[in-house]
Amino acid sequence: MKKILYVTDLDGTLMRDDKSFSSETVNIINNLIGKDVLITYATSRSINSASVITKDINFQIPVITLNGTIIVNPLSKEQDIAMFSRETLEELYQLVRGFEIPVSVTSYTGGEEKKLYLAGRTNEGFDDYLESHAGDKRFCPVDTEEILYSGETCYFTFIADREELEPLYMQVKDGSRWVCNYQQDKYRKEYWLEISPVNATKAKAIQKLQKYYNCTHLVVFGDSLNDISMFNIADEAYATVNADERLKAIATGVIGSNNSGGVAEWLNINVK
Repeated sequence: MKKILYVTDLDGTLMRDDKSFSSETVNIINNLIGKDVLITYATSRSINSASVITKDINFQIPVITLNGTIIVNPLSKEQDIAMFSRETLEELYQLVRGFEIPVSVTSYTGGEEKKLYLAGRTNEGFDDYLESHAGDKRFCPVDTEEILYSGETCYFTFIADREELEPLYMQVKDGSRWVCNYQQDKYRKEYWLEISPVNATKAKAIQKLQKYYNCTHLVVFGDSLNDISMFNIADEAYATVNADERLKAIATGVIGSNNSGGVAEWLNINVK
């Protein structure tokens, strides 16, 4: 008998456009989890952001955050973090210096997570990002780029209009020691360029969970280009009807939209 792992993206997939879940979606997923069905999520969000949004869903097994950079046990809060080497950080710094684009750098000092950003280097999209995390003590302005890139670092988030961000993306996209996710914000006009270590993708994080739980079959759900890696390793991969056409092209099938509870509907029908 095959043991199945189900993994869903959040924004644009499991979650509605207003960043909420219907009561039906919550009830269906909690019911399946209560029956020991292995369901988790893989998101570009941090665990802090994702936990607030998913608070009504009783996820039991580790969840995947920052596009595979951090795997978090939602019960024990233990984390498995992929870090950049100092050599890789230096290489990245040399490539991005000179681009005055707002960036949040996820790093650790003494084991404490910080989201560092350069004081005074913001734009409308980045200000909205900071405002959405108002009161989050992880966010810390720093005075110099040297400080910005000095800690144990695992993730970069650059935010800007496409015409400003595109040259930076072209500069870093072919690096052999990191992974780039470059796409438009689902809720605003700006684009995001997120950079993580080469061993940090949704696919690689999922494979760790598959091995840990001895899963022989993988079913995934997504809507965006950062879901491609997990679609490529899945036995079944379902794109929501609102998904990027490039993702639909490699999907096993297309399901209902995020706003209509497509993922929960599929699970309710197909998971016995």
